[in-house]
Amino acid sequence: MVYRVEWRADKPNATMEVYSIKNPYPAEIVDVRHITKPGSAKETINVDISLGNSGLTYVTGDALGVLPNNDPALVDSLIVALGLDASEVVDAAGEQMTLREALITTYDITGLKKSTLAKWNASAGSAKLEAILVDKEQLKDFVWGRDLLDLAQDEELNPHFTIGEELVAVLPKLTARLYSIASSPAQVPGQVSLCVGAVRYKSHDRARNGVCSTFLADRLKPGDKVRVFVHSNKNFRLPEDGATPIIMVGPGTGIAPFRAFWQQRIIDRATGPMWLFFGNPYKATDGCYEDELAPLVESGALRMSVAWSRDQDHKIYVQHLMDAAGAEIWQWLEKGAAVYMCGDANRMAKDVEQTLLAIIAREGKRSPEDAVSYLADLKAQKRYQKDVY
Repeated sequence: MVYRVEWRADKPNATMEVYSIKNPYPAEIVDVRHITKPGSAKETINVDISLGNSGLTYVTGDALGVLPNNDPALVDSLIVALGLDASEVVDAAGEQMTLREALITTYDITGLKKSTLAKWNASAGSAKLEAILVDKEQLKDFVWGRDLLDLAQDEELNPHFTIGEELVAVLPKLTARLYSIASSPAQVPGQVSLCVGAVRYKSHDRARNGVCSTFLADRLKPGDKVRVFVHSNKNFRLPEDGATPIIMVGPGTGIAPFRAFWQQRIIDRATGPMWLFFGNPYKATDGCYEDELAPLVESGALRMSVAWSRDQDHKIYVQHLMDAAGAEIWQWLEKGAAVYMCGDANRMAKDVEQTLLAIIAREGKRSPEDAVSYLADLKAQKRYQKDVY
């Protein structure tokens, strides 16, 4: 019999503090390491985090919520641009702290929501910003690649706050980011792994960094604390029967939950075959978890199809490899395989689903309408599950 393991750090009791999205646990960083090579445009890190004696539990397929800190350098620049006092004590969501600490730990200073801009402009009184706020397309273009520092450095848009309380009054709170857990609870009990792509780009003549991804990649080291909670994902679970074949489609950091899947299946001694479709730009720099995958592939425990999209003149993505292997994928489906997809919802997920439908229609000799019904049946049987964002 095959069992799936749920790890419990320490069974909660009546006196134990309960950690959640409203009360995140200050977890300790165990390790931060790059899993792509230097020069990769898809800079990817693995972060190992201890759950200590938090009482937090998770199962394979769940996500970890991370509440990040803003970049202190960005905070300092914003305070200077607004002419405020970093040491001023402000009320930050009911807690007294300095303005600088509040901007680092509590408030969103990078996301320009319409509501935030409207509150900001109540003080700035900018005709330019007012015109942008009433034009949906202008607003969309304006907010992309900008943050509050851009507004503060523009004399026309600077609200000239006199105290820090005026600033924090217009700001929304920092929100947690959810990351698919990239480890099985049975692999290293009491520890969670995340697979994170560091977001870095340039816009409006300034370097920009993803709030949470570069918080994890650049500013945390072993022993540091990060605020976390477990987010249950009951719609992304391994089959109860370990003999069920599974097909996993996860390009880029979409590989994260599948690392947890293969770890769990190996520990469970599950007999069902595993097939992973992975993709990234270049084989030379962009492999992920190669040290784990190589022996699994060599031993036959895992089948792997990899799309290195930029290693040839024409781009090759995971859906192209799936289409080429359509006859075999169809055989797996007819034998009861479950299909899992993780990654970008806007492009990859849509393309992969269309490819699946094409395979079902072509190899199963079904009409397009019947292919849609077949895929709907897979969903109903929990044999087609998505973790997309």
